[in-house]
Amino acid sequence: MIILLGMPGAGKTTQTQILGEFLGCPWFSMGGLIRQYATGQARAQMLQGKIIDDGPTMQILAKALEPINTAKDECIVEGNPRSIPQAKWWLAKIKSGQIKLTGILQLSIGITDAEHRLKKRGRVDDSDINVIHKRFEEYKRTITPTIDYLKEQGLTVHEIDGSGTVEEVALAIKSSLGLKGR
Repeated sequence: MIILLGMPGAGKTTQTQILGEFLGCPWFSMGGLIRQYATGQARAQMLQGKIIDDGPTMQILAKALEPINTAKDECIVEGNPRSIPQAKWWLAKIKSGQIKLTGILQLSIGITDAEHRLKKRGRVDDSDINVIHKRFEEYKRTITPTIDYLKEQGLTVHEIDGSGTVEEVALAIKSSLGLKGR
């Protein structure tokens, strides 16, 4: 399992798709899964730029991972964990052998660049600048302690500069994972 984290607009989904195609493995965008499957209050939270509660988030993720033998087969998930309880879920699965962890990557990008990318995407949750800024605030509030927690648990989080071209970032990701080729 490869976990790819980064603020909204950092290029997570693009890089996850590229890496998934390179490795020939399934990949999931947590934001895409939430936009597709979240209902009720969880959907309302998402549209307001809030991070949805851990329970619905992890139920959606667990259902998406069901058909994959995550103990043996490679898979990529981007955008999760975003909280310490979510990180604890991952750690329990890794420690029990249910998930084989290949690496954790953190795409870093400046807010101005991320905002520009989000405006170009044209998604419903990217159309309001106030919602975009709320998402940045939520991300910063939750992800720093989550990444610190993962590191405290002995996991390596590879920091990747996400501000380069798509190709430059893809190459940096492959390099950090020790992947060769194309």
